[in-house]
Amino acid sequence: MKHPVFWPQFYTATILEWKHLLKQDKYKDKIIESLQFLVHEKRITLYAFVIMSNHMHLIWQPLHEFTPDDIQHSL
Repeated sequence: MKHPVFWPQFYTATILEWKHLLKQDKYKDKIIESLQFLVHEKRITLYAFVIMSNHMHLIWQPLHEFTPDDIQHSL
């Protein structure tokens, strides 16, 4: 059974070759700003996130007519 794209979802993004490009807080802050934009613009509901030096995990839910692909592109 395929779940609707508008249900809460677990999302993981990794950096190529697991390089530690997000080690400095200023880079993590840019991701947080992007997530704040998506929430403010009512594109997602963000339930939880964790950002590590080489990847991140999110639990989010697309809102309205935004697909997961739309959101990933905006992020």
